[in-house]
Amino acid sequence: MAGVSVSDVDRSLLVRPDGTIPKERYLSRDFLDVELDRVWSRIWQVAGREEEFPAPGDFLEYEIGDESVLVVRGRDARLHAFYNSCLHKGTRLAEGCGRFDEATDGGDIRCPYHAWRYALDGRLVEVVDADEFPGLPEGLALTNVRVDTWGGFVWLCLDPDAPSLRDFLDPLPALLAPYHLDEYRFRAYLTTVLPANWKVVIEAFAEGYHVQGTHPQTLPWVDDVGIQYEQFETHAHYGRLAGARRVLRGSPRLGLDDDAFDESEILMGMVAGLGGAFLGDERAAVDQLRAEGLPRGELLGAYQARRMDMLSSRGFDVSGLEPDQMTSADDVHWFPNMVGPIYPGSAILFRVRPNGTDPDSAIKDTWVLEWPSPDAAWEMPRRRRWDDWTERDWGEITNQDYANMARVQEGLRSRGCTGVRLATRQESNIAHLHRVIDRYLTS
Repeated sequence: MAGVSVSDVDRSLLVRPDGTIPKERYLSRDFLDVELDRVWSRIWQVAGREEEFPAPGDFLEYEIGDESVLVVRGRDARLHAFYNSCLHKGTRLAEGCGRFDEATDGGDIRCPYHAWRYALDGRLVEVVDADEFPGLPEGLALTNVRVDTWGGFVWLCLDPDAPSLRDFLDPLPALLAPYHLDEYRFRAYLTTVLPANWKVVIEAFAEGYHVQGTHPQTLPWVDDVGIQYEQFETHAHYGRLAGARRVLRGSPRLGLDDDAFDESEILMGMVAGLGGAFLGDERAAVDQLRAEGLPRGELLGAYQARRMDMLSSRGFDVSGLEPDQMTSADDVHWFPNMVGPIYPGSAILFRVRPNGTDPDSAIKDTWVLEWPSPDAAWEMPRRRRWDDWTERDWGEITNQDYANMARVQEGLRSRGCTGVRLATRQESNIAHLHRVIDRYLTS
């Protein structure tokens, strides 16, 4: 990941003055190399969740490009992170996730090649036949990587001189504080490899412009035109903005009067989309309100109040939330590679990374998080992976999205494609992503 500078890449690959995105940014191995060197090596990125490390010795490998980082829960209860490379011959010390075995290795990190052993804080504690390595310095340890936590997420940064995590995330911690993300837990963890550049993948979830073309079956229940977009210094946000009020209506593209939409059907679609821990109770609440025959325009407010009471009665702190947030998402794009809707009590987040150093494929994790039910013990769900996305039925909407990504990557290679043009409002968060990338490339 090291050794490439922006001077090695043609500056014509930066975003053009008219806003056009050069297609080589999605296709070029050289451009991916410089992204890995100038962007991914300098930013904070999510490696996992704190609940994945419940006990000392629990570890997780995080890969980005051709780099591998090992995150470990130490005996001091702290999280430690190191480059996943033995000090002897560079062998990767561990793969995937698990726990270092107390019975066989004393709970330490043992190299699988020549059995050099490291404490959970990275200190070298045993060299087999140490007399054959004269002059080894005292205090040798694995090379540290910066690690920090916020919102229950475990974040890594390869750059020792980068700003702090809180500075990097600003203003997202304040925006998302009322959701108490640190109290959420995994409900599902799904991974697949998609045949498209990582930016093609993340961009598909950063705008609503594609809904009318890709998911027209949803227009009776989705106001795609009303989605609002805003950009911060580094990150972005879309969906419900401060002061906006949600209404039960479909897309204005259908040209229907407001009274032509079935409010209860739209509300039930919203509830199903939330997919929270109390989905059964939430659907039942909609059915009960339907039966009450409320006047048009009152169903949404009644449900929002009922859902707020439901969450509060189960111990979820709703004091920082407004009733309208009970049926609205805060969709956040955490630069550069995580996006998804966050609701009171649940979230669906997509983490996207380059697949090694291949510009034509990406690893996508789907993380379904929820506030755990107080009536049942939480357990980490099984991590499931498909190296070919077509091996699984992801549901109609996601299948449509994934099929489009392959089409985009293939179409970008055409001589007829001279660059990517973006809608000024509906794709403004995508334009912002590329502008921030260029800021890192040129600084």
